[in-house]
Amino acid sequence: MNASLAVLPGLAAPRRPEFAVRRPGRSARGRAPAVTQRGIARVELAFVLIALAALAAVSVPSFGNLVVAERLRSAGADLVASLELARSEAIRRSDVVTVRPIADRWTGGWVVSTARGDSIDRRSALGGRVTVPRAPDSIAFGPDGRPAVGGVRIELADADRTTGVVPHCVIVDPAGTPRIEAKTCN
Repeated sequence: MNASLAVLPGLAAPRRPEFAVRRPGRSARGRAPAVTQRGIARVELAFVLIALAALAAVSVPSFGNLVVAERLRSAGADLVASLELARSEAIRRSDVVTVRPIADRWTGGWVVSTARGDSIDRRSALGGRVTVPRAPDSIAFGPDGRPAVGGVRIELADADRTTGVVPHCVIVDPAGTPRIEAKTCN
């Protein structure tokens, strides 16, 4: 009866799976593993360097535009902060406070001062490639915090007028509240 059981296909002794026992240095099928190459070939290295050089050549100009765009945003934020300071100081002191450019050029920086000439705040020159194509001679806030002339606009732009770099417009509304928008001043 034992002999007949061994002949039946479903009752044969179970086979061990191939992955159950491995000898060191052998694959699952009992063969020696293929020799793997270590390191990279010079041709592969050359292709990687060419690809990196092409990527750098494409990204360097856009990185320059990114730097200019950040300078515009930063200069606009600094100007808004100075305008807010001038407005709050005009209300606090119940006096006229003026924001005016240094050396008759907004790109050279600006100063916040009282009617008597006391300097409250001073900002240094704007970064490279930042120009101010549109701005008043000065912005004066009265004791009520309103500008002497309502609807003041100051435009900050890229000096090279590069495509893709959006100008920033600092707007002081008639109530005296400054804000910045990424667009050309109208």
